[in-house]
Amino acid sequence: MNAVVTTAGLDVRAIQDLITRIDAAFPPGRCRVIGFMSSGAGEGTSTVAQAYARGVAHQLRRRVLLVDAGANTTQPPQGGVGSLMGVLTAVAVQQANSAAARRPGTAPGTFVAGVTDGTTLWELLPRSDLWFGLRQNYDEIVIDLPSAAESRIGLAIAPYCDGVAVVLEAERSRAPVVENLIAHLRTVRAHVLGAVMNRRRYHLPQRIYRML
Repeated sequence: MNAVVTTAGLDVRAIQDLITRIDAAFPPGRCRVIGFMSSGAGEGTSTVAQAYARGVAHQLRRRVLLVDAGANTTQPPQGGVGSLMGVLTAVAVQQANSAAARRPGTAPGTFVAGVTDGTTLWELLPRSDLWFGLRQNYDEIVIDLPSAAESRIGLAIAPYCDGVAVVLEAERSRAPVVENLIAHLRTVRAHVLGAVMNRRRYHLPQRIYRML
């Protein structure tokens, strides 16, 4: 992508353009994990991630999972939406149950938990088997990452994404802060796709901008 994509209020054409640009950045045929992250809270990351996920599902006809990385719930995903802790826990339990069912002498219907009540997201994140299992169930996984100002978990998750798009709010995001976020993302070896400018204000009618 490597460019600023302006959502201009998240109109359909802007989201289609965003989908096209991200889609062109990856080879076809495998599940990809795309993260959206901002430098500060309230810059519209969740709105952009949700619009992108819906657009991919409808425009590209893909099985999409929308993940809220900031939610603490361990509930399994429902309707293509879930928390990161919840979806990784669900995969861990599924894998543990499958392994138990294959053991000799295991009675039908006997299941074991893949994680304990004390298991944290920090323990689940590095488990490549969980990310592999998660990719088997979806064509695209969209992660709404907490901003750098809210939590360090966003930067911790970013390297597990195939690409991260930085969300900016027009006339609010400060260049030095955004540059610092991008530098941190590259330090943790996250693949920065580019930037998405959200909530652009048109101070003239849009038809005038199209004439310029």
